[in-house]
Amino acid sequence: MKKGVPFEWDQACKNAFESIKSYLMKPLVLAAPIPEKPLILYISAQERSVGAFLAQGNNEDKENALYYLSRMMTPNALKYSLIEKLCLALVFSIQKLKHYFQAHIVRLVSRVNPIKFVMSKPVLSDRLARWYLQFQQFEIVYVPQKAIKGQTLEDFLADHLIPDNWELSDQLPNEDAMGIEIQPPWKMYFDGAAHRERDGTGIVFITFQGEVLPYYFTLTQRCSSNVAEYQALILGLEMVVDIKQLQLQVFGDSKLVINQILGSYEVKKPELVPYHKYAQRLVENLRNAMGN
Repeated sequence: MKKGVPFEWDQACKNAFESIKSYLMKPLVLAAPIPEKPLILYISAQERSVGAFLAQGNNEDKENALYYLSRMMTPNALKYSLIEKLCLALVFSIQKLKHYFQAHIVRLVSRVNPIKFVMSKPVLSDRLARWYLQFQQFEIVYVPQKAIKGQTLEDFLADHLIPDNWELSDQLPNEDAMGIEIQPPWKMYFDGAAHRERDGTGIVFITFQGEVLPYYFTLTQRCSSNVAEYQALILGLEMVVDIKQLQLQVFGDSKLVINQILGSYEVKKPELVPYHKYAQRLVENLRNAMGN
């Protein structure tokens, strides 16, 4: 439009205005999840952003949108490979949508399988070990990308970011650390996961040479998540005693268990008392052995 020339409201402008008005009057409706029905998670990674789109099939063989996420990557994450960025997208989804993952089986749809990538690595870095533990907490089933429509929508969301002040981190949620000795330490990451169909514990040791020793145990009896966390910690500490490795850092995603062992939190639930006492005794034995 030239300076001094009045703006003309032609038919093209009117059509564009009506199109925008129609879109704003019909925003994307996010549905509530159907209990016991699997969820579908689309993830994608662009050059500078990651995104996720959570959906669920309805009784009409269509997908209902439940949630979508998108954000810029941190400067360090910009250096990741494509598969590492997809891992980051999955970690981001788990951190922000943990309650969905806890209540449902999640079918993961992406170009490649980030879980297989992490599990196939002969040696895991600290970052990959944390991702490994997060992936093991939930029932996530990889599905090769077939739903092009859903993935196209998710790619669009990854490129059109939702303004927020969320801080993206590759640390375990609510992670606290319990230091026993740090020169030179092994690292132990523990996690106990209670699923609807099975309970299990995951333990990953990282030696001071960088070797990764992952273990997974299936629990024979159903238990609460806190009991499963304690059992994972106890199994890991018992293994440390067996291999006579006294210099250790212990990491877990259960703030409750870590702080109870450190004495910051009181043990209020009776079912946790025997686990707490035994785990605390193992920790004290390791500390005493290091002091001799």
